[in-house]
Amino acid sequence: MRTARFALALFAASATGCVVDAADPDLAVDAPPLSENWTVSSFASTRIWNSGLVANLSGPQSLHCNLAYGSGFMMAALGVNEESLANPAEFIAKMDGRCREYDLVNLSLPWTGSYVNASIFAAPSFSPGVHWTHIPAVDAYPIGLQLRVNPGSHVKDVRVIYAHKDATGMALDVAAPSYSPWAIGYAGAIHTLSCPPQEVMTGMDLRYDTVAGPIRRLEIHCRELIW
Repeated sequence: MRTARFALALFAASATGCVVDAADPDLAVDAPPLSENWTVSSFASTRIWNSGLVANLSGPQSLHCNLAYGSGFMMAALGVNEESLANPAEFIAKMDGRCREYDLVNLSLPWTGSYVNASIFAAPSFSPGVHWTHIPAVDAYPIGLQLRVNPGSHVKDVRVIYAHKDATGMALDVAAPSYSPWAIGYAGAIHTLSCPPQEVMTGMDLRYDTVAGPIRRLEIHCRELIW
């Protein structure tokens, strides 16, 4: 039964262009199908950090997991590259997002195994090597981002804020959030972008300096869980 169920999940994910993350150490192979008993709202709440700088500003660079891949997908990880070695500043110069499919009904395995990595933006130059920050597989739901910033200038680092279910199993315990590791490890002022209570992070928009490279404005999108 375990082999058959995984094979079905692999076939379904391949058909939609997703990947079944069987090699992920945080993910059990025996992944159940996504429950149809929940969704996210059609209305998005937003939380914004803005440097205030507008020179050479790009258009919106976006990734919205639920709109691109289905209502079961949330933004559960970010992969970032540092500035090029020739640049003395410290900033995120490239960012990818990982959209994960969730099963909220199964308490022991919320991830179904399907995920998609997608590019959000890339500066004109950046260093090789991606630094990933992601939330755990079991009982962890993304509810925002925490940024390290150079105030009035740019984003230096990022990590994901996540919540567990409360004792009822039908709501998120947002009063006691947890955090993924910082992606790079740069120091800087902390700016927190938290979703409203009982909402999860499903995507983001950002704008960056097309000449210098840093992120100048970042906006997360959150949607209410409908059980």
